[in-house]
Amino acid sequence: MFYTEQIERMDGKKLIRRALDCAMTVLSVLLMGGLFLFPSDIIHEIIGTVLIALWAAHNILNRAFYRALFKGKYSAQRIIITTVNVLLVISCVLLAVSGILLSNHIFSFLGIEHGIGFARKAHLVASHWYFILIAFHFALHLGARLGRIKCSGAARIILFCAAGAISAYGIYAFIRLGIWKYLFLLQEFFFFDMQRGFLLFLADYLSIFVLFASILSFLFGTIKSRK
Repeated sequence: MFYTEQIERMDGKKLIRRALDCAMTVLSVLLMGGLFLFPSDIIHEIIGTVLIALWAAHNILNRAFYRALFKGKYSAQRIIITTVNVLLVISCVLLAVSGILLSNHIFSFLGIEHGIGFARKAHLVASHWYFILIAFHFALHLGARLGRIKCSGAARIILFCAAGAISAYGIYAFIRLGIWKYLFLLQEFFFFDMQRGFLLFLADYLSIFVLFASILSFLFGTIKSRK
């Protein structure tokens, strides 16, 4: 009886983690539109604050990762996982701090008036690195589990071709949107094409997400095949 309850409890924790991962991914894509997707900037702040809270919960649930950082040997796979996760935490911290500095509503009571120029640049750079890193994070965790789902050879070919086609569009979207300019602060202001609309915005950023998730999945698969 105790064993059954323990298994159910473990499954419950895993379910919470997966739900958090999915919620954070969806909110992250929405926030990439900056203030342009919402009728008021307070909505962006609310979603951003919720995302910070979800990340805090995510890190608490996965605190064992931090306890194990300096234990055991580091294989190529573990190095990649650790690097992605540590960089993701850094980008999250930068996003949270810069977001609080830029806040006009939720955190305005703090009365912060200095460092706004730096915060805008940091928020722009950190948000785009965060987006790339969360795609990597997805590939390392949820993507890896999706890969274990048993399906026919034909279904795998269809999924592979679909991922390839979406990734190809992702390359086009990455270049057309000039994402690398934001990553390296070659462009200091975010440009949003209002004429393309919300659905095309989602298509662009989701395809870029799939592109980078596919890149890391391929890299991991190559490392595994060489063992």
